[in-house]
Amino acid sequence: MGALAVKIRKYTTIARVSFQNAATYRSALLARFAFYALFIYIFTRLWGAVFGGSGGMPGLTLSQTIWYLAIAELSSFTCGSGVYRSLNDDVKSGSIAYLLGRPTHYIAYQLANEAGRILMNLICFGALTAAVGLAFAGPLPGFSPTALPGFAASFALGVLLNFFFMMAIALSAFALEDNLALFLVYQKACFMLGMLLPVEFLPPWLAAVARALPFSYVYWAPARLFVGYSHALFWELAPRQALWLAIAAATSLLAYRSGVRRLQLNGG
Repeated sequence: MGALAVKIRKYTTIARVSFQNAATYRSALLARFAFYALFIYIFTRLWGAVFGGSGGMPGLTLSQTIWYLAIAELSSFTCGSGVYRSLNDDVKSGSIAYLLGRPTHYIAYQLANEAGRILMNLICFGALTAAVGLAFAGPLPGFSPTALPGFAASFALGVLLNFFFMMAIALSAFALEDNLALFLVYQKACFMLGMLLPVEFLPPWLAAVARALPFSYVYWAPARLFVGYSHALFWELAPRQALWLAIAAATSLLAYRSGVRRLQLNGG
């Protein structure tokens, strides 16, 4: 038990230092704040025109759609793609060989380090999301604070799912000379199947495909639960998120072990 407590304290310290570093350079968030607000504004006008012309969309009202977009973007801006870029650079430059010498597991270290940045982004962009949502859509009809625990659990699962997919893609650089194509496919799939469009707005055949793939569970699942929470919907989506998270984490671990073995075979 003592060894476990030491490990927890070690990774908690890493997360705290990362959070403090993110807080020190929080002024760098201003440009991202402006981009976030501009993105929501543009799509608010777009969805307003769509709803005004068609009289409605399946499953969601205009207010729910705007809030959905705001929450999906919150997920995107919270977890981002920084972990892919930093890990990809470590692998391609060879500096990962030196990082492996630290008294921490490489993946656990990266998760703790990313957790500090994610927490800072969540605090900053969470406040901005509330302000933008209220300004552009008003209070969310039918929202109840009792939905927050389920939404928070789904949001956390989505963030972790994105982290481990980014980790797996970055570690593929051990075997691939250029894994940018994998990153772009993953990024665009998440963008189209959940962030830009709720799955409910897709053609039925494409919605079925989106529900069967992991990409929609990064952004769509938590945003959908926020704007229309029910226990039945939570127990439909959260287990699927957990399943894909387990697959993504296992894939990352396998890619890591394979990469470390490759380094050892090549003399470090």
